Amino acid sequence: MDARPGEEPPFLVRTRAPRAGLGRRVIRAARLLVMVFLPLLLLAGALAGFAYMQATRPTVPVERQPEQPRLVDAIAAERADLRPTLSLFGEVVSGRSVDLRALVAGEIISVSDQLVEGGRVSRNDELARIDPFAFEGALVRANADLAETDARIAELDARVRQEEAGIARAREQLAITEREIARLRTLTDRGAAPERQLDDALLRLSQAESALEGRESQIAVFEAQRDQLAAARARLEFGVAQARRNLDDTVLRAPFDALITSPQAEEGKLVGSNDRIATLVAVDRLEARFALSDSQYARLASRGEVTGNAVSVIWRAGDNVVERPATVTRIAPQVADASFAAFAEIAIDDTALEVLRPGTFVEVAMPDRLYEDTILLPADALYENSVFLIVEERLQRVPVTVRAFAAEGVVVEGEIPDGALVLTSRLSAAATGQLVEVRE
Repeated sequence: MDARPGEEPPFLVRTRAPRAGLGRRVIRAARLLVMVFLPLLLLAGALAGFAYMQATRPTVPVERQPEQPRLVDAIAAERADLRPTLSLFGEVVSGRSVDLRALVAGEIISVSDQLVEGGRVSRNDELARIDPFAFEGALVRANADLAETDARIAELDARVRQEEAGIARAREQLAITEREIARLRTLTDRGAAPERQLDDALLRLSQAESALEGRESQIAVFEAQRDQLAAARARLEFGVAQARRNLDDTVLRAPFDALITSPQAEEGKLVGSNDRIATLVAVDRLEARFALSDSQYARLASRGEVTGNAVSVIWRAGDNVVERPATVTRIAPQVADASFAAFAEIAIDDTALEVLRPGTFVEVAMPDRLYEDTILLPADALYENSVFLIVEERLQRVPVTVRAFAAEGVVVEGEIPDGALVLTSRLSAAATGQLVEVRE
């Protein structure tokens, strides 16, 4: 069919476009096959090659190394009745100390050369002296007042004696007058004497009686005054004693052998009553204060083995070791931090005095209770709640019960034959059956 001029044949339009689209789809599919299936084929080939090589590799025989024994230390177990030693720690404290205070006020006029930090003084040594002038004057006044009172008492005693003598004379005169009156009455009744003479005698009798009563009353007054003066004299005697004591208190003396700490006295210093001069620490009574745990105290106290127990106080400083015997004297009344504070009085000698001072950190070796049929082992032998026995050069775990930890080691009880070898080395992976060799 001919096409019209200027137009394409219709069949050309229908056939060219489908052929071009089909070619592009074929190319796209080929690319997809190459990108996806080709890596998979390569991976499968690699896996197949690895499997083939793994399956066809030669077998190399492995030689088993012989078991090597561990070199260890051991100890032979010995059953016995043990009384181990507790290793405790504490410090030295003063069994007696006192703050020396001024008992009177005044100016310090002299100070002992030993009244310095760390100075050592003996009993009754003079430490300081306060100006005694005012106290000497007070003693003079008190003695003068007492002497004056004694003089007034002596004067009253003299007056009493005078009145007593006057009473005796008055009674004699009264007796004479009474006899005279009796005679005059007889004469008057006979008419031999006038009645006026009898009246005069009666008047003299009344006057004598009045004088006697007056003297007796005066004696009562004197006696009351003397009682008052006696009471005043008692007060004055106390005043004299107090003045003398105040004068004595101007001199401060050491009440016991002691070491000086915290001195605060200097010549020229004004001190008031009760001002602290220094602190005195007794050198003849030092104690070790140490702590006992609940379990330690319980097992000792239940048997009455705490107070009265003999211990050793040990001070270590490098190569120097000072050990002194001591005796536990008492337990503190209160428990602090689940521990009981015990006090042991240290036996003092010159060496202890030179070395042991309050505050020194010390070790206290104290006997524990008696444990029957037990075994003492080094602390390294204990693996939690068990030990290892060496049986035919191999380890065997045996459970034990710990009875006490002591300075010598640990006290245990369990199924351990007497004489059995017990491992004392620390092994990181100790286990039953492990081969060991005991070090010679």
